[in-house]
This record gives sequence, C-alpha cells and structure tokens, in this order.
Amino acid sequence: MIKALSFEKILPDEKKVQNIVVFLHGYGANGNDLLGIGHHWKEQLPNTLFISPNAPFKTEWSQESFQWFDLTSIAPEKIGEGIFKAGPYLNKFVDEVINFYSVSSEKIIFVGFSQGTMMALNHLCKREKPCAGIIGYSGLLYENEDFDNQIKSKFPITLFHGMDDEVINYNFSIKAFEKLKSLGFDIEHKLQKNLGHGIDEDGLNYGLKFIKKIFSI
Repeated sequence: MIKALSFEKILPDEKKVQNIVVFLHGYGANGNDLLGIGHHWKEQLPNTLFISPNAPFKTEWSQESFQWFDLTSIAPEKIGEGIFKAGPYLNKFVDEVINFYSVSSEKIIFVGFSQGTMMALNHLCKREKPCAGIIGYSGLLYENEDFDNQIKSKFPITLFHGMDDEVINYNFSIKAFEKLKSLGFDIEHKLQKNLGHGIDEDGLNYGLKFIKKIFSI
C-alpha cells in the first residue's frame, strides 16, 4: 500500500506499469494541479503511470491546498528547515511506490514545479539508488553547508524557467544548473522568454522530449 502521502494517479491503458512519472506540485496546490500534464503526455508515453502526491502539510486557508513547507518566512534558513522536514515524507512515498508497483528507481522520473522542484533537487540525489531523472520547472536548489557530501546518486536533470518569473527569479535555475554541473550531474536548462511563474506549451514539449529520451520511447 501507498500510505505516506495521499495522491492522484493516471494508470496506463495497457495496465502494465513499466515507467513512472511522479509530479511534485508547488506551494498551495494539490496532486491534481500537475496531473493534467499527465493527460497531455499520456498518448506518447505507453506503459507509464503518472502519480501525483499531495504535499504532507495543508495550508491554513483551504483543506484542498497543500504545501511541502511553510512560506510565512522566506529566510534561507527557514526554507532549508522546511525542505529537511518534508524529506522523510517524500522518501517514504517513493519507497512505497517502488514496492507497490515493483519497479526500480531507475524507472521513475520526477517532475517538479516551484516547491516541488526544490524537493526533487534537494532530496533525490541523497537516495542510495538513482532515479531516472528530474524535470524541474521554476524552482531552485537549496544548498546547506554539507550538501556536496550528502550526494549519493547522480542522474540526468533538466531545468525550465520563465524569464519573467515574479515568484522565483530565473537566476536561481542558472545557479542550480552551474552547481549541479560542477558536481558531475548530466544537466541542461532552458530559459523561456515572456513566461512568468508557470509552464507553457514549450515547457510541456521540452519536458516530454526529455522523458522520451530517458525512457527510450
């Protein structure tokens, strides 16, 4: 059973799960927020399960609104504490998905947006076994003092960020790209003109191309 986090999913028509795409939503959203991308990609990704967990903590204003960590303070140390606190929930969820669907972590791609990207970039590289890859939309990498020494696995990463993002400046993606590349990750990034804090059609196609390459589809 998968109990660590509540979730929404799209099963493959073939009923046989060979690959998995995990969506990690942003602040104040829920599992349904990014699941529509799965419907957009589904026809071109056979035998792929799309699963989208709700973050572990509810916001104060809605029972349908979730957060990986609180944003009442945007001080770097508070964000770091929040990312650290949410890590065990994400890791347990990933372990349960692997066990329930009998797939290896190398068959799972994570797609994060904003807070979800922060969670993916900061936690998946600390797992013993690598995932298939990460697509990070409009996020950033939080580096604590010991980040370099905490890395246990490496995998392909691609970042996509709007240059008009008013919530998380695109320079954070540039910084994440440079840092992870210096640590030996296979990483690329794209900056999108005339795009704010969101994902446009080009971003969806960019992510789909990455997934098809990784899964050899």
